[in-house]
Amino acid sequence: MELREILPCVADPTKLRAIGKVDVRDFRRVMPYLARLIPGATYSERDEWISFKKGQKIITVYGDGFVTMAYIRDKMEAMEILKDIEEKARKAWEKREQIDISKPVKRTVSPLDVYSYLPKTNCKECGEQTCMAFAVKLLNGEKDIKDCKPLFKEKKYTGIREALADMLL
Repeated sequence: MELREILPCVADPTKLRAIGKVDVRDFRRVMPYLARLIPGATYSERDEWISFKKGQKIITVYGDGFVTMAYIRDKMEAMEILKDIEEKARKAWEKREQIDISKPVKRTVSPLDVYSYLPKTNCKECGEQTCMAFAVKLLNGEKDIKDCKPLFKEKKYTGIREALADMLL
């Protein structure tokens, strides 16, 4: 495993974002099994990525073994995440005969998950009384992320907006 880059987090200047690479042979072949071992993971077989949250951290693993991480504390935490992914990938491959990959990976995003990425201003510009009400309607497909005007007006929300859009894929 290797940590390639650490940068300030766009959404939260007190946190970092990182890019690393895991050392797993034939990682593309492991991905369908790995995706089913990570709770709450979203998996795109076509685009070759697995995305999941670990607390507030957003982690995306790509078919070429690259890993992006947002909202991390420090280099040590990034290395721990990479190590954890490598270990889970090895376990997934070892247990592949017992893992049913015929069923799609379930996506479990709650209104609270969505709300945690909203500005929490209750500005009503989206037409809802509260950001929580907007989060529920966003998940139900009754609202679009573009309805949250502050996410698109203020530059400080760029990273949060991108993370939220990824979560809603």
